[in-house]
Amino acid sequence: MSRQIELQKKGLTKVPSHVLRAGKDLRELNMRQNHLSCLPDDFRNLKGLVNVKLWDNNFKSFPEQLLELIELEELDIGCNELAEVPENIEVLQKLKMLRLYKNKLQNLPEAFCNLRKLEMFYLGDNGVSSLPRDFGKLTNLADLWFGNNRFEDFPDQVLCLVNLKILNFSGNKLRKIPEDICKLNKLENLYLDKNELTSLPESICRMTSLTVLHLQDNRITALPMGFGSLVNIKKRADLRLKNNPLCQPPHEVCAGGIESIAAYQDELGRSTATVVPQVKLTLVGTPLSGKTSLCNALTQDVSVLTKEEDRTHGVQITPWSAEGNVTLLVYDFGGHPIYHMTHQLFLTKGSLHILTVDLARYRKEAFPTSVGKWVDILRARVPGTHVLLAGTHVDQIKDVEEIRTKCEDIETQIGQMQENHVKDLDRQIRKITKELQGVRGDSSNSTQDGYIKRLTELHDSKPLKFSRVFPLSSAEGLQGVNALRAEILRVLEDTSTFPDLRRVLPKTWADLETRLESLRKEKSFSVSRSVCRQIASEVGLTSEISMNTAVGYLHRKGAILHYSENEALRDHVFPDPVCIVEIFKGLFHYDTDSVFSVDNPRFEDMLSMELDRVKTSLLQNGLLSRDVIHMLLSDSPVMLQSDLVMDLLLEFGLCYPVPVSPSTAAIFGTDQQYRFPSYLQSSPPKTYNKVWPAQISESQDQIELGHTLKGFCPPGLFERLCVRIHPHVTYRQDWKDGVMACKGDLQILVQRTLRRSGDSGNENAPGTQLTSRFDVINPNDEIDIVITTRADTIDVNRMWKALLPLQEELDNLMKEWPGLTHTSFVTCPHCVKNNAVGDRYRFPGQILDQPAPEEDMMVCPRSGGTSFFRTSLVSPLRAEEEANSKSLPTSGKASAAVNNAGVTGVGNIVIQTGNDCVINVNTIGNKDSEVYHMTVEDVVEFLQSLRLDEYTETFRQKGVDGAILAELDDRALRTMGVRNPAHQNSILRATAALCGETSFTVGAKR
Repeated sequence: MSRQIELQKKGLTKVPSHVLRAGKDLRELNMRQNHLSCLPDDFRNLKGLVNVKLWDNNFKSFPEQLLELIELEELDIGCNELAEVPENIEVLQKLKMLRLYKNKLQNLPEAFCNLRKLEMFYLGDNGVSSLPRDFGKLTNLADLWFGNNRFEDFPDQVLCLVNLKILNFSGNKLRKIPEDICKLNKLENLYLDKNELTSLPESICRMTSLTVLHLQDNRITALPMGFGSLVNIKKRADLRLKNNPLCQPPHEVCAGGIESIAAYQDELGRSTATVVPQVKLTLVGTPLSGKTSLCNALTQDVSVLTKEEDRTHGVQITPWSAEGNVTLLVYDFGGHPIYHMTHQLFLTKGSLHILTVDLARYRKEAFPTSVGKWVDILRARVPGTHVLLAGTHVDQIKDVEEIRTKCEDIETQIGQMQENHVKDLDRQIRKITKELQGVRGDSSNSTQDGYIKRLTELHDSKPLKFSRVFPLSSAEGLQGVNALRAEILRVLEDTSTFPDLRRVLPKTWADLETRLESLRKEKSFSVSRSVCRQIASEVGLTSEISMNTAVGYLHRKGAILHYSENEALRDHVFPDPVCIVEIFKGLFHYDTDSVFSVDNPRFEDMLSMELDRVKTSLLQNGLLSRDVIHMLLSDSPVMLQSDLVMDLLLEFGLCYPVPVSPSTAAIFGTDQQYRFPSYLQSSPPKTYNKVWPAQISESQDQIELGHTLKGFCPPGLFERLCVRIHPHVTYRQDWKDGVMACKGDLQILVQRTLRRSGDSGNENAPGTQLTSRFDVINPNDEIDIVITTRADTIDVNRMWKALLPLQEELDNLMKEWPGLTHTSFVTCPHCVKNNAVGDRYRFPGQILDQPAPEEDMMVCPRSGGTSFFRTSLVSPLRAEEEANSKSLPTSGKASAAVNNAGVTGVGNIVIQTGNDCVINVNTIGNKDSEVYHMTVEDVVEFLQSLRLDEYTETFRQKGVDGAILAELDDRALRTMGVRNPAHQNSILRATAALCGETSFTVGAKR
């Protein structure tokens, strides 16, 4: 008999009889994700069991039969409804791993402390608030998980567990961590996130074995001096401090990792500490909505109205010394869509935002363009921040009722947007949580990491905090401005939301910022590192590391620009971050006719015909030569360092260099040319259908992955992706919504398509192109950004090596918009190959992060269990393993042989058996396998596991046992009333699995 039986997710309500007959030989039993509520008495006879998995069943009490399995070493009975643990659990003296998470436990019995061999204990997601007195005697514990319980005080007993390596108190109500926590000197992973901590003990700085420390979502305002000594936390992602009102060190320092914190604390100890109460206030809104006039009214307390010809282009920064010794830096953004790409540089967390709406011109039907798109931008870029609503130009409205009605409509529609956003977040969280539960249990941490990471992102995507609409006028009298000013100061009183007001800095850092700010006033475009080093030395920053940390902090804060990882730019510091906006203003124009005109003095040396060719090439191909760029920026002081300008354009992702070709040489000569994707207006090239025919050849496969964005696509995101992929590809053709490129001899396609809300029920409905990159799309519309390659079947690993760098670039761009509603996906290769345009299944993108599956083949979820594809087409790690072994798995054609019940030796295959069941098969013909020992009732249970209950009575009446089942073919099944081909295939495949040497595994559909 088998030493291991896998019965995961079979819909079981009782333990099958063949399990009970396994006797003492059975060592491992997996009955996870079923509907079991009790165990039969005979279960106690399975004395040889060492590993039992009963996760996600319906147990309301701890099965007493388990207490007689004294050889048990691992027991997983998590995700049930257990209310208590029996006192006599101590009889399981060999128990090393116990999972009790996600039950209804409120305490543990004292006898629990006699499980002295316990090494791993999982008690998360219960209602426990204290531990038994002798819990500290479980000194063999290495992994201890108490996440999401009700602990308010850190249990002293835990401090005795000196062999702990992992300790998880995430999601409790801890208010303080004891100073003696340093006794746990072997601890490597410590999870204290989502508690109510306001400080950390000094002794935590001596826990130098720590490699992972999670402290996010607390109330910590300062890290203890010496925190930088935790040098074994090498990865920035392993130190998590987000969502704390930190002011010492500021978040911008923490973002640099433990080295940055160490340098900050060293400098703070050497220098004088100073507090600089300063916060950023941004003004956003449509063109001519009164942003600049409102800025003047707030900062000068007088009416200074802005004429249309004097409106803001780009960004203007105005300091405002408000009451209470607080300085606000007011950022006034140009409203035209072409400038939106630059806004993301200045929209930062910890800022206060004002959204202006011209009430005089406001119409209910215009809400999406005048208000909604700005809500989308702020929510995606700075989720959870405060937004004040300013209804301007009320002096132009005589009817007070009209003002009230318009304000109410804006507030109502914003409220609806907020509600829809929360619902969508909840939907995604439920979906990812369900998928995570499907891979928990015996899956590795790396399998779960992708899901946990996405869940964290979704929880961080908090709704914006809106004020009511403040009706006002910046005209004479400043009607309503004082009310808005008072609201600004009231909101800023919440120092936990605006920790910048209490930011503690070394005086040397503050002095460095002041000196660099003076260079900004002197219109210095950049300074070299040597000059910066000299300035740093003059203010007291004598070491290279202290200067680098200070400069890195100022860059992350947005006070300067310094790209330390860019080889061309690392030796330069840009004192004025607005310089990139100045460059943008010079190069991007919504009125190209007036710019590329013979009347423009910048082009006085060019003939009209030449200028027309330049404009046509820009609008059709997005091309500008280096000389033309210099002409466009000739009035700007930045062109004194033209090489740096080009490097900045490349760094920010505005353009990429294009090799000189005969066609472009006719326009630009041999001068270096650059393509600006933001200017492209063209449709796909004529060669598109030839290079990418709809039908994939029989000898080829296609890999398709990407992101779906719902309701909003950040300005410039796709265009920047088109630039970012340039180092990873060779020959390419670009158009407004796509790129055809090559990586060696591999064809690559990057596309952006729009699915209108009428197709929202079909996640794979054919997409359409955006009429304009500035389109405002409906909340239920979806934009797909898809990266694709296709090649011969033997080249799967090479295909992944070409795609993954591009996907990484897209992922990195998405991280810049933490509140963006999006999902990642990998399209089913079988659906793609069969040209299922309107019905393509999409696997969640987390599949890319999972370890290589053992199975060679996977089932197409849309096929009803009848079609397969190679696992390596959705698993890059599997593709790499295949390439290393230089052997191909069983082909899709060969796997069709499973349709015959007598065929064995089909290799590893994943078979779909119903709507949500999968059978993992690894068959080698064996007439002694357990199928031949199955009784009639076992066969009935077998049919029930396949969700084919309608045939159970017929099989029972005809006396079909395991031996008969093994000999059935499709004709025999038809005579027994099984006429549905899909049902026949399900029975034959599952029977083929049972006929093999190993038992079948029924699991959740991925």
